[in-house]
Amino acid sequence: MLNIITGLDVGSSYIKGVVVEIKKDGTPSVITVFRHPSAGFRKGVLVDAEAATSVLTDISKDLSKMSKQAVRNVFVNSNSEHVKAHQSRGIVAVSRSDQEIQDDDVDRVIQASRAMKLLQNRAVIHHITREYFVDDIGDIMDPVGMTGSRLEVSTLIVEGFAPQVHFLTKQMKQAGMSVSGLIFNPLASARAVLSKRQKDLGVIMIDFGSDTTSFAIYSENKIVQAKSLPVGSSYITKDIAIGLRTSIDVAEQLKIEYGCAMTQDVSRHDIVKLSQFDSENKEKVSRRFLSEIIEGRLADILDFVNNELKTLSRTVQLPGGAVITGGGVRLAGITEFIRQSLKLAVQIGVPDVSTFEISNPTHQNLLGDPEFSTAVGLVLWGMVSEKKLTYDPTELIRNVFKNLMP
Repeated sequence: MLNIITGLDVGSSYIKGVVVEIKKDGTPSVITVFRHPSAGFRKGVLVDAEAATSVLTDISKDLSKMSKQAVRNVFVNSNSEHVKAHQSRGIVAVSRSDQEIQDDDVDRVIQASRAMKLLQNRAVIHHITREYFVDDIGDIMDPVGMTGSRLEVSTLIVEGFAPQVHFLTKQMKQAGMSVSGLIFNPLASARAVLSKRQKDLGVIMIDFGSDTTSFAIYSENKIVQAKSLPVGSSYITKDIAIGLRTSIDVAEQLKIEYGCAMTQDVSRHDIVKLSQFDSENKEKVSRRFLSEIIEGRLADILDFVNNELKTLSRTVQLPGGAVITGGGVRLAGITEFIRQSLKLAVQIGVPDVSTFEISNPTHQNLLGDPEFSTAVGLVLWGMVSEKKLTYDPTELIRNVFKNLMP
């Protein structure tokens, strides 16, 4: 078993990475944390192999200088709208005459829940056990040793577009990295920022990225839904650039330094001189107008989330509220805006690194940033995967190539 795990959050704007060494007592000790400009990715999809491979190769070389193992055990995110999640069930009769449930019964019922026909070019990324039922009694986490005549399981199946999965793993291999696991982005982020109590109560985690917004919904400590939307904070920036007739770089600075998600909190008399960002631009803009652009685009993004919540409203309650994370949460007023839009309590989620050993203060500061939630979650997921509890990367690769067959 490799004792070094790399979590690589591949985004459209930046690639964030966390590398840890697992000590003999199981403690993850941070080796490095980094943030590298990205290229070749759009809306969570690899669209330019040459540009992406060049960036990934640079990262691979830097990691190899620290440890060869760091590039041999990489857990990377998948954050495309083409990744879909849906619940599945399996049912089997208990095989023993005394009706005591054994490991082989559990294996059979899990296989039964996988017995579904995938569409062409689809591959299963995750097959997550939600709960077991013994003779219709549910909320059972481990049925082994119990007695009953019928065993059922409820699972969440996450499937992706097989050619994209193959393309990404191929380019990472060409860059010198070996993919040990491909993790759906909202599941990784949720692993880093949500507590068991929040999952028990019922909570939605929303990760605001550059080109994507992803979310995961939990209730009674079980995953209910996970989804990725092809809209993110960069769309707010683009609208600002168009509305104010300025460059993308200036629009991004305006958004971060003077933007606000709550238009009502901004005075109509507040003016920003664009010359402080571009010496040749002598125009002045209203902060109120800037905030109106931001609020409109953010409302569009949250409409997608709200529609998903409405479809689940009869079966899922969210007393734990909403936990927001990702680089997009730096926007002033975003917490209050989401609270009013979703009618839920809202808090900003930062990665839980309380079990990590961190000696470098710079690493400590970076890991406390919501932007690193996915990267930390990938490492945490990798730690569980190494124990063979929830993920089998060999099966993923096997499924990918099987679904690519004509």
